[in-house]
Amino acid sequence: MIMGILRHRWLSLPGAILALMLVIATPGAAQACQSPADTVALRMAVLERVNAERARSGLPALGASGPLTQAAQGHACYLAQRGALSHRGRLGESLGRRLRREGYALSRANENLALGQTSPAQAVGSWMASPAHRANVLMNGMRDFGLGVAVTGNGRLVWVMVSARPR
Repeated sequence: MIMGILRHRWLSLPGAILALMLVIATPGAAQACQSPADTVALRMAVLERVNAERARSGLPALGASGPLTQAAQGHACYLAQRGALSHRGRLGESLGRRLRREGYALSRANENLALGQTSPAQAVGSWMASPAHRANVLMNGMRDFGLGVAVTGNGRLVWVMVSARPR
């Protein structure tokens, strides 16, 4: 498992160490959140689609961020356990607080959520069809990207996309 965590290019070494510590420190946590077997491929596909949308609008590509991915995955797991979408986390925790907890010093950030889409094309397509979500995907000045995907108790996928700019 340790080598599996370290192999994910989506995680920085500190992010991988944190992920390992979370698994060790919280017995049963790995079973509490079910992620698709192809989560890494899903992350890459969503990032490619988001960056294609940004390129069509003349915006620079976003880069994968370990801390943003950790925050997005944690929130996706929380939402999957609840079976409902919310931009607030446990105890009303905000996106900014979730990112700071992962060690990301942000100057701005946004978050898109989706529930039930079965593919990256559907998830990004639903965000691009919504004016507010589209604005988040195409927000100028963003640099980093993270995506979390988790499975609800009834088998639906929860998607959490975070983009941000560091301080």
